[in-house]
Amino acid sequence: MRGSAGVRADLVVGADGLRSVLRDRLWPDTPPPVYAGSTAWRAVTTVAGPVPTAISWGRGTEFGMVPIGGDRIYWFGAVTAPPGLTVPDELAAVRERFGDWHDPIPALLAATPPESVIRTDLYHLATPLPSYVRGRVALLGDAAHAMTPNLGQGAGQAIEDAVVLGAVCAGVPAAGVPEALRAYDRQRRPRSQAIARASYGMGRLGQQLRNPAAIAVRNTLMRLVPPRLALRNMARYADWHPPAASR
Repeated sequence: MRGSAGVRADLVVGADGLRSVLRDRLWPDTPPPVYAGSTAWRAVTTVAGPVPTAISWGRGTEFGMVPIGGDRIYWFGAVTAPPGLTVPDELAAVRERFGDWHDPIPALLAATPPESVIRTDLYHLATPLPSYVRGRVALLGDAAHAMTPNLGQGAGQAIEDAVVLGAVCAGVPAAGVPEALRAYDRQRRPRSQAIARASYGMGRLGQQLRNPAAIAVRNTLMRLVPPRLALRNMARYADWHPPAASR
């Protein structure tokens, strides 16, 4: 209900992203998001012919491509660099970094309109929150656990948060909301924070690796690991089953 002092609510959900205002107000001692050390370009383009889902690593660099339906391809390129660097022609910067990489990367860049390229410095919540809830307030998504994109789990974890929050609060009277939110925190915080740590670690061992000897060791290990085992290791991050809603 709305009163002269503002709005009163049985439940407040903070899904206000990386720079969450609610997180800053309720957990003021938690450090703000920090720069993860990489900047990334991304775009969607259209090309004829099949393009595989693939990620390629270089020295402090990474390029990935994902078919998203029809002839449309989502691609991204990331490099280790200081934050805040921008140029008038970001596509030209991508071509300078990746234009001589393996096929079909040059063709993808050639088919990309310059105005469609987005550049973003990558930040994450390096200091995990002690809780995702306080009283009748719950955080979800980047507000609760902003992570690097190296496992592609940022949006997925936000969806899981929303599903669990809906399940624990379904049919709960107003008086039971704080306890329902504590159940939400118990279910979501361990998994999402573990995935955030794993994602950051993947970036450190993947795109951000620059030492030639370390890169050689990583590449050798990647060749020795059977593809089935590698897929199983990655699939565990997406292996999740939604809870049944309480009634």
